[in-house]
Amino acid sequence: MKAIFFPGLGETKKNYKSLLKYLIVADIDWNTGKATSSKNCGTVVSFSLGAVFSLEIALKRKIKKLILCSPTPFESLGKHKAEQVIFIIGEKEKFLQKVFKPLCKKNVKMIIVPKGGHRINKNYEKILLQNI
Repeated sequence: MKAIFFPGLGETKKNYKSLLKYLIVADIDWNTGKATSSKNCGTVVSFSLGAVFSLEIALKRKIKKLILCSPTPFESLGKHKAEQVIFIIGEKEKFLQKVFKPLCKKNVKMIIVPKGGHRINKNYEKILLQNI
Protein backbone atom coordinates (compact mmCIF):
# COMPACT_ATOMS: atom_id res chain seq x y z
CA MET A 1 0.00 0.00 0.00
CA LYS A 2 1.18 3.51 -0.74
CA ALA A 3 2.23 6.16 1.76
CA ILE A 4 1.62 9.91 1.48
CA PHE A 5 3.60 12.69 3.14
CA PHE A 6 2.16 16.10 4.07
CA PRO A 7 4.98 18.66 4.42
CA GLY A 8 5.04 21.60 6.80
CA LEU A 9 3.95 25.17 6.10
CA GLY A 10 5.76 26.71 3.14
CA GLU A 11 7.41 23.43 2.13
CA THR A 12 7.01 21.62 -1.19
CA LYS A 13 8.27 18.50 -2.95
CA LYS A 14 11.52 20.37 -3.57
CA ASN A 15 12.25 20.20 0.17
CA TYR A 16 11.85 16.42 0.16
CA LYS A 17 13.50 15.16 -3.04
CA SER A 18 15.15 12.28 -1.16
CA LEU A 19 11.75 11.02 0.04
CA LEU A 20 10.07 11.03 -3.38
CA LYS A 21 11.15 7.47 -4.20
CA TYR A 22 9.49 6.18 -1.00
CA LEU A 23 6.49 8.47 -0.48
CA ILE A 24 3.96 10.51 -2.41
CA VAL A 25 4.76 14.06 -1.28
CA ALA A 26 1.48 15.98 -1.22
CA ASP A 27 0.93 19.39 -2.72
CA ILE A 28 -0.82 21.64 -0.20
CA ASP A 29 -2.53 24.94 -0.89
CA TRP A 30 -2.34 26.55 2.54
CA ASN A 31 -4.74 29.31 1.46
CA THR A 32 -7.61 26.97 0.56
CA GLY A 33 -6.74 24.00 2.77
CA LYS A 34 -6.76 21.63 -0.21
CA ALA A 35 -4.14 18.93 -0.68
CA THR A 36 -3.29 15.91 -2.82
CA SER A 37 -5.76 13.06 -2.25
CA SER A 38 -4.69 10.29 0.11
CA LYS A 39 -7.52 7.87 -0.77
CA ASN A 40 -5.31 4.94 -1.79
CA CYS A 41 -2.72 5.41 0.95
CA GLY A 42 -2.64 3.14 3.98
CA THR A 43 0.14 5.08 5.67
CA VAL A 44 -0.16 8.81 6.23
CA VAL A 45 2.95 10.77 7.24
CA SER A 46 3.35 14.45 8.02
CA PHE A 47 5.82 17.03 9.24
CA SER A 48 5.07 20.00 11.50
CA LEU A 49 1.87 21.80 10.44
CA GLY A 50 1.21 19.07 7.85
CA ALA A 51 -0.04 17.05 10.84
CA VAL A 52 -3.30 18.99 10.57
CA PHE A 53 -4.01 17.21 7.27
CA SER A 54 -2.86 13.76 8.35
CA LEU A 55 -4.79 13.79 11.63
CA GLU A 56 -7.93 14.90 9.79
CA ILE A 57 -7.57 11.89 7.48
CA ALA A 58 -7.11 9.52 10.45
CA LEU A 59 -10.27 10.91 12.05
CA LYS A 60 -12.32 10.27 8.90
CA ARG A 61 -11.19 6.86 7.67
CA LYS A 62 -9.28 3.74 8.62
CA ILE A 63 -5.57 3.80 7.90
CA LYS A 64 -2.79 1.41 8.80
CA LYS A 65 -0.30 3.96 10.15
CA LEU A 66 -0.28 7.61 11.10
CA ILE A 67 3.27 8.96 11.42
CA LEU A 68 3.55 12.45 12.86
CA CYS A 69 7.01 13.99 12.50
CA SER A 70 7.64 16.93 14.83
CA PRO A 71 3.95 17.86 14.65
CA THR A 72 2.39 21.15 15.62
CA PRO A 73 1.29 20.68 19.26
CA PHE A 74 -2.24 19.46 19.95
CA GLU A 75 -3.89 18.02 23.05
CA SER A 76 -5.61 14.92 21.71
CA LEU A 77 -5.58 12.43 18.86
CA GLY A 78 -9.37 12.37 19.01
CA LYS A 79 -11.19 9.22 17.91
CA HIS A 80 -8.74 8.43 15.16
CA LYS A 81 -9.07 5.32 13.00
CA ALA A 82 -5.36 4.55 12.63
CA GLU A 83 -4.21 1.08 13.63
CA GLN A 84 -0.91 2.56 14.80
CA VAL A 85 0.28 6.10 15.58
CA ILE A 86 3.96 7.01 15.69
CA PHE A 87 5.35 10.34 16.83
CA ILE A 88 8.87 10.97 15.53
CA ILE A 89 10.41 13.88 17.40
CA GLY A 90 13.91 15.34 17.52
CA GLU A 91 15.92 14.97 20.72
CA LYS A 92 16.24 18.76 20.90
CA GLU A 93 12.45 19.23 20.70
CA LYS A 94 11.91 18.90 24.46
CA PHE A 95 8.62 20.82 24.40
CA LEU A 96 7.09 18.45 21.81
CA GLN A 97 8.28 15.43 23.78
CA LYS A 98 6.53 16.80 26.87
CA VAL A 99 3.31 17.60 24.96
CA PHE A 100 2.98 14.21 23.26
CA LYS A 101 4.26 11.83 25.96
CA PRO A 102 0.82 11.65 27.67
CA LEU A 103 -0.73 10.53 24.36
CA CYS A 104 1.57 7.50 24.10
CA LYS A 105 -0.55 4.54 25.10
CA LYS A 106 -1.73 1.39 23.35
CA ASN A 107 -0.79 1.52 19.63
CA VAL A 108 0.72 5.02 20.05
CA LYS A 109 4.48 5.37 20.46
CA MET A 110 7.14 8.05 20.35
CA ILE A 111 10.53 7.71 18.69
CA ILE A 112 13.22 10.24 19.55
CA VAL A 113 15.72 11.16 16.82
CA PRO A 114 19.17 11.44 18.43
CA LYS A 115 20.56 14.97 18.09
CA GLY A 116 17.51 15.84 15.98
CA GLY A 117 15.70 19.16 15.88
CA HIS A 118 12.77 20.56 13.92
CA ARG A 119 14.14 19.53 10.54
CA ILE A 120 14.20 16.24 8.66
CA ASN A 121 17.91 15.59 8.25
CA LYS A 122 19.56 12.32 7.15
CA ASN A 123 19.32 10.66 10.57
CA TYR A 124 15.68 11.74 10.96
CA GLU A 125 14.90 10.50 7.43
CA LYS A 126 16.49 7.12 8.18
CA ILE A 127 14.30 6.63 11.25
CA LEU A 128 11.22 7.76 9.33
CA LEU A 129 11.82 5.31 6.48
CA GLN A 130 12.41 2.44 8.93
CA ASN A 131 8.93 3.02 10.34
CA ILE A 132 6.86 3.34 7.19
